[in-house]
Amino acid sequence: MPGDIQYPIPELGNCKSKSDCKTFCDDSKNSDACLASRKKRNLMSPEELAAAKKFKENGMVGPGGCKGQAQCDTYCSNSSHMEECIAFAQKNGMMSEEELKNSQKVLTAIKNGIKPPACNGPKECDTYCSNPSHMEECMAFSLAAGIAPDGQKEQMQKTLEALKKGIKPPACHGQEECDQYCSTHMEECMNFSLATGMVPDGQKEQMQKTLEALKKGIKPPACQPNNPPADHLNKLIKISGSQNATSIAPIPAMLRSASNFPWQWEI
Repeated sequence: MPGDIQYPIPELGNCKSKSDCKTFCDDSKNSDACLASRKKRNLMSPEELAAAKKFKENGMVGPGGCKGQAQCDTYCSNSSHMEECIAFAQKNGMMSEEELKNSQKVLTAIKNGIKPPACNGPKECDTYCSNPSHMEECMAFSLAAGIAPDGQKEQMQKTLEALKKGIKPPACHGQEECDQYCSTHMEECMNFSLATGMVPDGQKEQMQKTLEALKKGIKPPACQPNNPPADHLNKLIKISGSQNATSIAPIPAMLRSASNFPWQWEI
């Protein structure tokens, strides 16, 4: 919240706190005052302002009759309501052409029986698809739905092939945890990195030699100035998680487009 906002705020009924102002702005009869206040304080982009005005014209009621950010986020985070939420967003000009195109691809995939990741909503799916144990599920849906970025399709396909062969990703999540894990599980991390094609050509030979040594029982020195296996794994986890939600976690990304209407009247 911007630090230059001082309470009470005269144009918002002299509300004395964020929660007080939210109560004021949750009342639809105050929507004009709240919208004007956000515009005055540069708290909304021109696109958000335009969408907010359209939403106001719709009677401040969203898909399924939901009212307010919490209600509508919950409603549109349910994949069974996705078509309705996308239609609402499209009708009210709340999605770009690219967002609409990708949303429809996801919807078509679901209608065709392609099972989406077992999660609902942006935050839940970002976390779910960042977990290596869900890598196969999330990547498979992204590829099947046709929303994987061109620059990542080949890498995803190689990773899926490795996973289907039973090559499991290391049991770690996030850069710090994987750095620590791969420093003591080098063979496991190297095998997965090589199998998924994450290792640059210039490092493959050295990594393979290191693997051969490890398999012979030759232990590495008790120090780790750098950790290439962890670096490759972290890159893959980033592809499979929240840093690329649009491609790997299509449900949160598409529902974000469909459910992130301008309910945010609070200051």
